[in-house]
Amino acid sequence: MYDLNSFCNIIASLRKAKGWTQSCLAEKLGVSPQSVSKWECGVGYPDVTMFPIIAETLSVPIGVLFGDLSNCIPEEMTNTPGKVTREVAICKKILVYLGNTCRIQVIDGKHSTAKVVAEGDPTFLRFFDVEAERETLSVNIKNPNGSLTTWESYDRGGYTEENTVKIYTGLPKEVGVKFCSINFLDLEVVSRENKNGNHEVICKRTVK
Repeated sequence: MYDLNSFCNIIASLRKAKGWTQSCLAEKLGVSPQSVSKWECGVGYPDVTMFPIIAETLSVPIGVLFGDLSNCIPEEMTNTPGKVTREVAICKKILVYLGNTCRIQVIDGKHSTAKVVAEGDPTFLRFFDVEAERETLSVNIKNPNGSLTTWESYDRGGYTEENTVKIYTGLPKEVGVKFCSINFLDLEVVSRENKNGNHEVICKRTVK
């Protein structure tokens, strides 16, 4: 069965498997890097005429862009239920796209590398992605239902705990990492400093 909502993860995984940045793929397709970023964040799709070009550029059958990639992507590029850890380059700017309910912590501390650790239900992790480029760490928490405006409850596979994301900056607090979150859905977002002195963002369903 085709699943267009998975396109954001599919194209990101295929791009990374080739070792390309978003800018690199954009140049090959003749589109802007912002367009590729939107596709991978799940906040937009290419024009239908672009799909054959994308498939050819990424060296896959066009059907792969709409379906199961279990046999097409290296195993290390896929997420697994429970916990996902990604080591990334140290960046001075963190940009988080909020498309699902979760709690995010930004944890400072001088280290040689930075990392992002996500824990949650299988669907949350499936629609989770990170990328570091040009000193900006982008954390994409995508909307599972594919909507650009609304969030809906979904089957969490029996997982009852809160979805969490911990971003270890790799830099001391005095450096002042710039943090920005973008809420593109009808979710309620609260930003605060928690009891451990870390910046925290809580993204939850709006109570109507």
